[in-house]
Amino acid sequence: MATDSKVLGIVLARKGSERFPGKHHALILGQPLISYTMKAAAASKRLDQVVLSSDDLGLRDLARAHGLRFIERPASLAQATTSLEDPVRHACRQVETEGFHPAIVVVMQGNLPIRAEGQIDEVVGRLEALPNATAVCTAVELRSRPEWAKVIVEERTGRVEPFMAGKHPWRKQDLPRLFSLDGAVLAVRRDVLFETEGQPGAHLWLGAQVHIVPQADPANAIEVDYPDEVSLVEHHLSRLRGQHHSTGQP
Repeated sequence: MATDSKVLGIVLARKGSERFPGKHHALILGQPLISYTMKAAAASKRLDQVVLSSDDLGLRDLARAHGLRFIERPASLAQATTSLEDPVRHACRQVETEGFHPAIVVVMQGNLPIRAEGQIDEVVGRLEALPNATAVCTAVELRSRPEWAKVIVEERTGRVEPFMAGKHPWRKQDLPRLFSLDGAVLAVRRDVLFETEGQPGAHLWLGAQVHIVPQADPANAIEVDYPDEVSLVEHHLSRLRGQHHSTGQP
């Protein structure tokens, strides 16, 4: 579908991780974790401008090396309690003051190093093809079911009760498929992003008509939030590279 709409890509990378300090600099198969997201964004044919929003000045040169503009995030938007969408709006306002006015804003979290080839462009194209959609996002199918989860109600003895009341099927095949937005690619219409400002709540910034692109491989949704997840993504990256080599892909 041809379009003249401008598309802004925003890579998010907050410095102050408590679970994995300096995670965006962590080496994944010899490359900084965030470089994988930067490369995917730079390779997109649909992103007219790509920026890195971060309070980590140590990423400035790396961003420039990958063709991304660095936007310094103020400390007030780099707290552990900061909602994801607030730095997105800040970055969008920054480029708009300089004359770039996007119709679509694409968000990519910097701690997801595995993305399917062409996935960013696929998500953008899906949003453009669905005029009533407010956002299109990648999502991974849940393997663990909330219907079977338990919540501790007595810490001393460890007694639990069902997290969800009622009777639920025990076979996964008898339950509806559930998906979780994974943060690899989230494309939202610019107007929706700002219309929802000041409305707190999970995913409200994506609007009322959200569509998903399910991940074909769950590895595409792995977030590196802990040091022990480095070896996990290295395993999957090596596996995927082996598959591409065996099929003659680059």
